[in-house]
Amino acid sequence: MPRRLVPMVIKPSVRPPLKYYDIVGDLMINFLANRRTAIIRQIGDSAVLMTRVRHEDGSKLPIIINSKDELIRYVRAGGIDFMASVGTALSRGGIDMAIIDVKGGRKVWMIDRGGLELMDLIVSVVRVTFEYVGLVNNAVIFDGMNGFKVIAPPLSKEVDNEEMRSFVNLINEVVNRSMKSFDLFQAYGNDIIIGGNTMLKVRMYRVPLSLHWSTKLSAIPLARVYDFLTLYADPSSVIRRLETNRKLLEPLFARNPIDSLIDNVNRWVNNDYTLVYYIKGAVRNRIKHGVSDAELGIDRENLKTE
Repeated sequence: MPRRLVPMVIKPSVRPPLKYYDIVGDLMINFLANRRTAIIRQIGDSAVLMTRVRHEDGSKLPIIINSKDELIRYVRAGGIDFMASVGTALSRGGIDMAIIDVKGGRKVWMIDRGGLELMDLIVSVVRVTFEYVGLVNNAVIFDGMNGFKVIAPPLSKEVDNEEMRSFVNLINEVVNRSMKSFDLFQAYGNDIIIGGNTMLKVRMYRVPLSLHWSTKLSAIPLARVYDFLTLYADPSSVIRRLETNRKLLEPLFARNPIDSLIDNVNRWVNNDYTLVYYIKGAVRNRIKHGVSDAELGIDRENLKTE
């Protein structure tokens, strides 16, 4: 991301963001504490990315926000968009937040509810895969602009980049095999990006309830992508629905063990394709039942063993 940004819309006066962050700040600290923070500071019609702050001794150190008061101080200085690292402040490059991006292009967003239906199905496949590998505590977050993220909260132990890259590849394979028979996916699947750039390349994610620096929409949690309305991400709506948002964020307050994740990633790396068919069966079972707690199943039709 460039150091100086050009916003799509002009920043409103500082008072509305200040009021907004004063209300949602306590929830946001759960995702900011003990992590490096990047802030997009917007003054007038320009925006600048901040990753370090000058301390009293003149040294520049990473920004770490551990309290609501510290958050509000940055908001008063023009901070509008807050992103946290996918590893802890003391991390040496490991990842303890599993994040998968599901971004829709212009065509997907322009086909009325069909685009949301397709992204809803894809997000459901991603969540089933998360659950299958043991990341049962997860949530879906609108990214504030053109897509959604499936996030699993702090893992019990950090995972290295290669393991997470393999996990992203596994998810793409499961999505492609699970969705290839759907007409919507055949027609618009190429206009959707499913990947791990936030986790592997950017290594910072927009904190839930943070405002997007350009759209001024909030990164809100969702029960279901298909029910998403842009209105829900408007700051005034987020405040009115704060208790609902709080409940949707609750799964992100619990840790996920990584033993099953590592075991399944190793199976995938070692070319155990039966894993994909097992997860595909779980996906079909979930879609067939249409409920989140449907029993995980097996795609026995395509399951192949040596």
